[in-house]
Amino acid sequence: MTRLPLFALILAGSAAAVPAAAQQTTVDGEKINQVIVYGDDKCEQSSPDEIVVCNRLPETERYRVPQIFRGGSPLDPRNEAWANKIVAVERVGRFGTDSCSPTGLGGFTGCTRALVEGAKAERKAADKTDWQAMIADERAKRIAGIDAAADEVEAAVVAEEKALQERQRAAEELERQAGGNAPAPATADESGADAEPLPVPPRH
Repeated sequence: MTRLPLFALILAGSAAAVPAAAQQTTVDGEKINQVIVYGDDKCEQSSPDEIVVCNRLPETERYRVPQIFRGGSPLDPRNEAWANKIVAVERVGRFGTDSCSPTGLGGFTGCTRALVEGAKAERKAADKTDWQAMIADERAKRIAGIDAAADEVEAAVVAEEKALQERQRAAEELERQAGGNAPAPATADESGADAEPLPVPPRH
């Protein structure tokens, strides 16, 4: 009786280790594959027929329950750890240097640190995955690659057209020379009309 539930748990654990993927097709027939990878897992490259976007999570999240099933927002005070609550309570009564409090000497010096720590906590707790922005970036990369390839093809076509024109001009020049249209070489009379007479040797 216990074999079937145990086998189901093993299958669930093995399925959790596999990167999650979601595939969709746009109106234009463009396939988009959204993949969640962990740690140093390889993210598959996009192909001409499919856009692949990967959201990389730390290795510690591989076997954890997904964030959407953990019970509410991580920023909710009810979901805060007891250790963090105790630290927060301890900081309420602090004053003086590094306390971010108007009470005591140098109480303002801790405000910047408090802001930085708060921003880090929010950035760490909140899910910043923007699939739409990632898909747009990948699509822009693909379009840029297509434009670059088109520019290379256009440059090759222009170079080939120039070479063809040069060959045509060379062929026409050869045809004119073969048909007698080329300028005839100067004759001896024409070339020597203005030339000085040759010297006559003396007679003995």
